[in-house]
Amino acid sequence: MTAADEYTNLSEHAQLAADHVCRHWLATPDVVRRVICPTLSLDAARKFLARLVERGWLVRHVLPEGEPYFVLGSKAVAAFGLRRSTRALGIQALLEHYAVLLACTRRGCGVITEDEFRAEFPDLCEPGQSVKNFFVDETVVPFRLGLFVVDHDKRSSRLVQKVRQRIGRMMDTDRPALRQLVLNGGLSVSVLTATEGKRANLAAAFARKPLRSVAVTVEAHPELESLFLVNRR
Repeated sequence: MTAADEYTNLSEHAQLAADHVCRHWLATPDVVRRVICPTLSLDAARKFLARLVERGWLVRHVLPEGEPYFVLGSKAVAAFGLRRSTRALGIQALLEHYAVLLACTRRGCGVITEDEFRAEFPDLCEPGQSVKNFFVDETVVPFRLGLFVVDHDKRSSRLVQKVRQRIGRMMDTDRPALRQLVLNGGLSVSVLTATEGKRANLAAAFARKPLRSVAVTVEAHPELESLFLVNRR
């Protein structure tokens, strides 16, 4: 029996957990409890994930503060036909993926994978431009295309400049649909940081230099603070 065959025999919750980690690169017991198994206690969610580790579907690693996180195991990598390491994520990748995971969990949405973006929005794709960290922004009607930008503990002015440069590259594209998306207010940016103090500083910095047609919001996720501290060592 192949790994793909074994996947079809998993319980619905086990499949959902593997799918979720495939999309977001990692999961934590709290996220799995909130998104996939809301009837479970946190301890039960940990045991549920531990069983998937024992069966080879997930691999357990540890965040800087000691809490576990889980990435795809070798069986899941084979079942999904991926080329992805089962090792612990490097600190920058961990910060990036964990921030996006927390933001999606708060919103009740999922990040759009790169393959999905290229398939669903071919007119917005240009060689050399990243299609990572997009999501559907449902805070307005009609919905907008949202982009997560993760604060890797940069100075506020540098992060504002980074976002402005990203939007500038979109405006300089030879893809008319991408330019029109930006000009028509169809794109929003959500900046993800760790602390309320940094959130306030970033929000003030963006308010001083607003982007004409792109709504920018900043949100704090305290769970990221230990990763910021690792960055400073």
